[in-house]
Amino acid sequence: MKKICILFLALSLFSCRSNEPGKSKSNNFHLDSVKAHIIKMNESYTQRFTTKDTAFFTERYCKDAQVLCPNMPVVTGMDSIIKFFQGDGSGTDVKMELPVGHVYGNEELVVEEGTYNFPDGKGGSVDKGKFIALWKQEDGKWKLYREIWNTDLPQKQ
Repeated sequence: MKKICILFLALSLFSCRSNEPGKSKSNNFHLDSVKAHIIKMNESYTQRFTTKDTAFFTERYCKDAQVLCPNMPVVTGMDSIIKFFQGDGSGTDVKMELPVGHVYGNEELVVEEGTYNFPDGKGGSVDKGKFIALWKQEDGKWKLYREIWNTDLPQKQ
């Protein structure tokens, strides 16, 4: 009986052991390849403001995605996100600098932290600030799940 209790105790302790921090549960997850995917998606970020192709958005945003913009309610769902970025449908020619920021996470969720700049063409900025984007897999592809940003520029009075 004593041996059974010791064996049970040893098995209990072993099963309670957690994985080492930073270790992935899956051998199929490679942060570098996810980061490369994010870089590729960011290269075409400004097309959100001009494209009429809904496939552009479905390739980049999860079905339950949310965009958390400054000074307005949360934009939820694909239709609302498309409407938000397309505005009145007229589109605009937007130049944007979106350097690669810090990317970290695991096979369930990847976090991208970075900065953005909309240059005005005169050496200044129309807007510049920082953002956090959460990426998760949907249908086997990494897509934007949550996106939030805020400006570094002072609020206009």
